[in-house]
Amino acid sequence: MNSVTSEPLASVQAAPPAAGSLMSTQVQTVKRFCTALKALGTRFLLSDQVQKRLDEFLATEPTLDEKTRRAVRKLFRGCSEILLEGDAAYAVLRPDVGQKHIVRVHPAADTLEAVDRGQYLQIKDAYIQGHEEAAKSGLVIDFAPFFRDYPKIREPREMGEGISFLNRHLSAQLYQNPEVFRRALLEFLRYRKLEGSSILLNERVSSLRGLTAGIEAARSLLEDYEAGAPYDAIAHDLQAHGFEPGWGCTAADVGDSLTLLSQVLESSDPARFERLLARLPLTHKIVMVSPHGWFAQDGVLGKPDTGGQVTYVLDQARALERQMRAQLLASGILAKPKVVVLTRLIPHAEGTTCNVPREKIFGTEDSWIIRAPFRDARGEIINEWLSRFQIWPFLEQFAEESQQLVVRELLGRPDLLIGHYTDGNLVAHRLAEILGVTHCACVHALEKTKYLLSDMYWSDMEHDYRFSLQFTADLIAYNSADFILSSSYREVGGTATEMGMLEAYEMFSMPGLYRVETGLMPRLARHNIVPPGASEEYFFPYTEEPRRVDAVRRALSERFLGREPTGDCVGHLVDPDLPVIFAMARLDKIKNLAGLVEIYGRSEALRARANLLLVTAVVDAAQSVDQEEIDQVNRINELRQERNLDGHFRWCAARLDKVETGEVYRIVADRRGVFAQPAFMETFGLTVIEAMACGLPVVVTCYGGPSEIVVPGRSGATQDPNDHAAFAQSLQAVLEDAALWARYSLGGVERVRESFTWGRHAERVLRMANVYTYWNHVDVMNRQALDRYLHTLYHTVYRPRTQSMLAGG
Repeated sequence: MNSVTSEPLASVQAAPPAAGSLMSTQVQTVKRFCTALKALGTRFLLSDQVQKRLDEFLATEPTLDEKTRRAVRKLFRGCSEILLEGDAAYAVLRPDVGQKHIVRVHPAADTLEAVDRGQYLQIKDAYIQGHEEAAKSGLVIDFAPFFRDYPKIREPREMGEGISFLNRHLSAQLYQNPEVFRRALLEFLRYRKLEGSSILLNERVSSLRGLTAGIEAARSLLEDYEAGAPYDAIAHDLQAHGFEPGWGCTAADVGDSLTLLSQVLESSDPARFERLLARLPLTHKIVMVSPHGWFAQDGVLGKPDTGGQVTYVLDQARALERQMRAQLLASGILAKPKVVVLTRLIPHAEGTTCNVPREKIFGTEDSWIIRAPFRDARGEIINEWLSRFQIWPFLEQFAEESQQLVVRELLGRPDLLIGHYTDGNLVAHRLAEILGVTHCACVHALEKTKYLLSDMYWSDMEHDYRFSLQFTADLIAYNSADFILSSSYREVGGTATEMGMLEAYEMFSMPGLYRVETGLMPRLARHNIVPPGASEEYFFPYTEEPRRVDAVRRALSERFLGREPTGDCVGHLVDPDLPVIFAMARLDKIKNLAGLVEIYGRSEALRARANLLLVTAVVDAAQSVDQEEIDQVNRINELRQERNLDGHFRWCAARLDKVETGEVYRIVADRRGVFAQPAFMETFGLTVIEAMACGLPVVVTCYGGPSEIVVPGRSGATQDPNDHAAFAQSLQAVLEDAALWARYSLGGVERVRESFTWGRHAERVLRMANVYTYWNHVDVMNRQALDRYLHTLYHTVYRPRTQSMLAGG
């Protein structure tokens, strides 16, 4: 295949340390293991299969010494896949988080041979296409050269702490070449404007010497003022020395800021530099982009493609507006912050406000949802909702039309663009190019990790899922972003044995389309873990009785837990006073609600001890047009009959607002119930922190963000949802042990208050926006070359495939 990069990845990789240090007897054991795999008749094995087969193999080798066993287990720990080709076996090893090494194991070789990525991907394609097709030239994608000089994190535990790493890197630059750093900082400060007016520095400061002298003079004159003197009282004198608004709202605050600036110019302390940038009022207009699904403030949760992301975006918008207002006031600037959420306008809105072009966000002073339509090839507005798998052809026109809406709404360009999901980040990428704005990408979820072998067999699933467009958009959107936000470490680095969500995009192939030798790189200092929060207004402990509304409690109790079903609920309850196992999610396969029904149905102990309550968008397949949702409804109904759950199971179709959602958690807590989150993979888990904030104990999946939210034994339990017996046992333990229930309830509330608040989230996002805006200014990487590469990928792969999709391809 031909690469569109001028500098491909090195063709030869060093063997991983674990492989290179193997003794002869250990190499022989590895060879015997691969021979045993070949005898099974399966040529391609994924990580869980590799570990299972390895355990089985070692059990048949009783004479092996313990040292050899440890060495072989260490070698294959985290191995993501093994491909058997001819006499050889190719293993993708993971010696550490965020690292990949490919080795070839051949029965005639004395060592494990290192294999480069390009060679392995061709062999992997041949497994799907045959050797003749796989040998043909095609497109190779490699982003590594464009990030060669970008700071990279070596320590796995620091992955996701990009801002801290960058600040240390910047401080090292200051130490090595202080004059260059100081000049760059001066130029950055001189060109800051807010609503067309200069802030921070004016034209009187034109050199480093002038800046140093100005700081000294300003600090001297501030000694003549009371500490609490307002900025207006000192503004004229400060301007005479070159300082505009933005340094503080009182004489003491301005003095502190100028002292900090002086210290940064003199020393290389990364903490000081970060504090300085964090104090500066660089952001007061933000655009957030979230096109897919049904985006509105009421009546949409649970509709197809619509769930926690709507809650996340709206809560983030409110928190950012509050934080910007506080920051502007503290800096002495009288300006109103504004947040705009850009989403899709759906004329046939099905009773929602998705057909309203402009809608104020509840609980804000000046933040708005603005909506632009999707248009077909003739420019006609598309009236109906579209699945997230079908929206790709419409995003380019949506971005162009939205650019005008955004500028008109803000009366200028924003200071920061925040994209949500791949589609939102692809649009944000286009807007950032046009407007020249810092782009923050919020990941949330990536489809590749949800669907097994979706890259290898993409063409078989293309009609339903459009993975060729999804994965191409992933590569463009996230590589173009200035910084990337994830909610949990597992999104970035995974675990010692499992790849993170971003890491899964580092190397893959889509046979017949392209091979990705380096896609998304989790060790770049662009990745930051910033978890969201639970709104304290709606999600508060069940014990805070004065804050609860009795009418809401009674209505929801009768609706969801009354003896007989009402409205859009099914299933009567023989004993409605039993504790409740509660789950609430979209009916996606990945959410595994059907799995929870099966876990409950198989456990006589759980059925005797508690009722099961599910809240989803629909309970009738005839009410849905989403095939995955239809499949899950049918499966749950099958399980209801197979397991004879009538009398123990209540299933309700509901789209709850936040007041109702919070009260449902508290009602379940009143009954000493438990919240279950059994997803096969969950990016973060907003419902988990909501339940915990309400004092409801939780039992959650061990896959993804929930396992980082919950501190096992203190604030809940984590379990493998594939192990039905273990998951059931964890639920049963909480229901039967009153002391354990109380510990999880109190521990959950404390955990949320410690780590998951929107105020902390917003403060960190704005701090990062300032730091990465500075990085844009100093141009740490060859941005122009990267943008050209992204354009090439967009115009040679993405756009033609969207046009083919519209033509029925």
